Amino acid sequence: MRTTRDFLTESTPSRATPSRATSSRATPGRATPRRAAPTGAALAVVLLGLTAGCTSAEADGTTPTVTVTSAPDPVPSASATSAASPAVELVRDYLDAVAAGDAAAAWQLLTPESQAAYPSEQQYASLLGRDGTVTPDEAGQLAGATFVEAPGPEDAFTLVSATTEAEADAWVVRESSAGLRIDDAGVPPTGDSVYEWTNPAAGAEDASSEAGAASFDDSAPASLSFASPSSADAAGPSTVGYPNGLFAWIDGVETAVDEPVSAGSGREFTIPVGSASSDGAPRGLTVVWQVDGAPAHFRSSTVLL
Repeated sequence: MRTTRDFLTESTPSRATPSRATSSRATPGRATPRRAAPTGAALAVVLLGLTAGCTSAEADGTTPTVTVTSAPDPVPSASATSAASPAVELVRDYLDAVAAGDAAAAWQLLTPESQAAYPSEQQYASLLGRDGTVTPDEAGQLAGATFVEAPGPEDAFTLVSATTEAEADAWVVRESSAGLRIDDAGVPPTGDSVYEWTNPAAGAEDASSEAGAASFDDSAPASLSFASPSSADAAGPSTVGYPNGLFAWIDGVETAVDEPVSAGSGREFTIPVGSASSDGAPRGLTVVWQVDGAPAHFRSSTVLL
């Protein structure tokens, strides 16, 4: 078993993790304030103090004790300490757009490379939630989940994932020519190389059936296979790709992927994920791979274990 970092091509951008902008406001120099001349009332108070005589402390020749109490340090507000990162905020905006059926808003949040997987924005709108990407119902459920961030290999992207009792999904967030965007293209319905989950038997992408999530056999590793591009009747290059290696995370924790083996005319990958957790809580398994091309972009698929 080896890690899949060896499979990144030279075209992978380095240090492309979405940067978190840090405010760079300069602190102006503080000039020494001038003392204002005392007003008439203030001057009267001073004169009264001079003519009133000495205090008892002064009469005894002792120095009066002055107690100074420092103000407590400010406590950060809850909103300041729990502010989401730019990557998480972007995913939330994307899920809100999908949940509302606003394909135009969701389209603007995709990387140019993901947009190029569709012939047009109109086709993207017609396939919204029906090509293996998150559906409006799923987006509404996942929007309220807890998000987990994990850095991608060589900081090429940030993976933002969420898992609930009934759903699991993840999104590749990276810097692109259009700024911080999401790589989230669906599977073309025809004419392309596709991949398929075999354990759990979820099919292409992470399609789910009306009966719910596909059953996972935890006595065997998770597995998925890719069809060889030469076996597909495609006029152009595959938008899905034919990867030599995958990257995998379980609920945001990176895990190793076995080297691919031949499976007919394609390749099969296995991911040892261990047995179910002791409390029976569902787990979200996400795989990410790099699609050939320049600039490089990524695809991901998530299943519920």
